[in-house]
Amino acid sequence: MGEEKILRRLEEAVGRGNVSMDPAVLDGYAFQSFGNLEESVPWIQRPVAVVLPSTTEEVQAVVRACRDLGLKFKAFSTGWGAHGGPGREGVVQIDLRRMDRILEMDEKNMYAVVEPYVICAQLQAEALKRGLNLHIIGAGCGTSPLASCTSMDGTGWTGLSTGYNCRNVLAVEWVLPDGEILRLGTAGSDLGWFCGDGPGPSLRGVMRGLFGARSGLGVFTKAAVKLYPWQGEPRPDIQGTMDDLRATVPPNFRIYLCVFPSFEAYADFAYRVAEAEIGFMLCKNSIGLILSIFMPRLLKRLPGRENLKAALNALEHMFQFMLAAASPGELEYQEKVLREIVAGCSGLLVDLAATPGFGGAVWWGMVRGALPPLSFRMGGMMGTSFGTCAAFDNCVNQSRVGAELKRRYIERGKLYDDLADNAWGGVYEGTGHYGHQEELVLFDHRDPLHRRGVKEYALEAAETMRDKNFGVGLGAFMLEAAERDRIFGSHTWDYPSWQRRVKEILDPEGTADGSFYCAD
Repeated sequence: MGEEKILRRLEEAVGRGNVSMDPAVLDGYAFQSFGNLEESVPWIQRPVAVVLPSTTEEVQAVVRACRDLGLKFKAFSTGWGAHGGPGREGVVQIDLRRMDRILEMDEKNMYAVVEPYVICAQLQAEALKRGLNLHIIGAGCGTSPLASCTSMDGTGWTGLSTGYNCRNVLAVEWVLPDGEILRLGTAGSDLGWFCGDGPGPSLRGVMRGLFGARSGLGVFTKAAVKLYPWQGEPRPDIQGTMDDLRATVPPNFRIYLCVFPSFEAYADFAYRVAEAEIGFMLCKNSIGLILSIFMPRLLKRLPGRENLKAALNALEHMFQFMLAAASPGELEYQEKVLREIVAGCSGLLVDLAATPGFGGAVWWGMVRGALPPLSFRMGGMMGTSFGTCAAFDNCVNQSRVGAELKRRYIERGKLYDDLADNAWGGVYEGTGHYGHQEELVLFDHRDPLHRRGVKEYALEAAETMRDKNFGVGLGAFMLEAAERDRIFGSHTWDYPSWQRRVKEILDPEGTADGSFYCAD
């Protein structure tokens, strides 16, 4: 098909200046983290063209143009990761960065309606002014809450008090692969955006399931997301940026390290905290991950220094825990309960309030969630494994098994030595009966041994998840869809066939690129 015909039709949809077929521009979109492990640079498939719509109507026009031209489309919000780009040839990349408005902030009913390119940092800044906050996923504040709510995973630091985004999504606006608009929940009945599951049957499972379709079933152009109470200052006094940031911890907040002698005590603590209904944040940030972010050169020098590694691994069973209270009396109560729980689990409670400079770390690390991009400092690339959302005993067992498995690859030089323990995650929705712990892996994409090692590790980790009945976790998405389906399909009620049936119903012509949703 001629480039001029494609360009002309897409320009009709979004206007001149908002379409590009320049190879240099297209290659910029094809360089993606978590991409191709076969080469020394993470290239994914180059798109045919890139379009930048600014309205739902323009998205519709692009989708219809792709259908008429015999092309496929793939949309992303912030575009962090290969799953946001084309998985095959003949795909038009829909970059939604021009759709960046907060459309509504409903303080009374505690939700916001956003477009795709609104990022968590932007929404949080407006929410805090109103005494509200949102759930920011583990990928950080530069991500789109609409994307994590509708199309990808949604777990983050403050899940104890702010749920997780798979269930924080309310009503949505959805451009289907044929260009028609479907509004779910109350928005579909012109009753506002406050509910995603009625009137009528809920389509949340079809829309996103557990991990989302990643544009494999269309494009989400608006979504309402839940907001939660914020007990801090509406306009925090923040000076500087990132590592040099200076801020004061609000007087009604407390931050601790909670360290335990075993996996069992560590898990018991999470259950008891959830049952006591205290806390703002409960999350494990492993020592290996912290060193890789702040002191990557030191971490690279640890191999062979077994005594120092053993000392650092003494903090393996550790949570970072934050309290936030509405009054001094509530803070006193929560602190008392916390100390009793830690003592009952034979743990050590370390108060970090007086640590120099820690106010900034509390803000950008735990409230703001600005750390994740720094996870690439160690070797330029990272990945994850395990990470099934389940009862927390299951999650902790995944941490144990993941560390043991990864240690073998570290010893053979196939992954960076991150002390093997590099689990991240916590509990969600105020209950220890639902959480996750994903085992992160650090590697150098330029090193052929590491590239082979991470592929082998991802495959063995997925097979281990299956064989130990852990369920399907985040780590499964380090694999291609066909490989993932082969490993997990027969153990999970043949979910691949159900995904394909949904795909055939909603997208019979295959206009949406479903490469990262289901195998052909």
